[in-house]
Amino acid sequence: MAAFAARLKDAVDLDAVRDDLTEDDSQARPAGTKEQEMARQTSISASAIIPAPPERVWEIASDTSRYSEWVENTLQVLHTDGPARLGATMEELTRIAGPWKSVTRWRVTQFDPPRRQTQEGEGVSTAKGMAVIIELSPAGQDTSFTLTLRYTPRFGLIGAVIDRAVRGSISRSQQRSAQAFATLVACENSTS
Repeated sequence: MAAFAARLKDAVDLDAVRDDLTEDDSQARPAGTKEQEMARQTSISASAIIPAPPERVWEIASDTSRYSEWVENTLQVLHTDGPARLGATMEELTRIAGPWKSVTRWRVTQFDPPRRQTQEGEGVSTAKGMAVIIELSPAGQDTSFTLTLRYTPRFGLIGAVIDRAVRGSISRSQQRSAQAFATLVACENSTS
């Protein structure tokens, strides 16, 4: 426990966190503007260049039944409405941290093939306003793939401290997911 506390202290500038946040309870503070709420959001992105055309990358990225093959913290897809499309839903068993797991539910709220899709989710007790954004753009004959996780930590100052402590781990996980996706697409593209 002492090692965790030391690591947490080193990872977090408490004065900066205190300045950024007040109690994260809508009854305890008046609702902020949309800009203030967005300032409290955490956004973590990872990218990869994939040797395949955007249409092929989009096809695989939209196959929600396969997320557990490449999204590091998706342990199992429990339900899916099929390929991503506006309004489609999915449910997955997600590793939150260490042994902690949660069932997360997602809905596609933005769908602009083959450029961008946004899936908004719920089910993580320490975060609200979760979204996963998948963006593609041409990169010569290849495709640039960007995977972004966006969320707002819950529990005010305590949540912000926890978020700062785990942000590096989440960032590494996002990068491994982007690389796993690139590898999956490259393998499938070479066999088709």
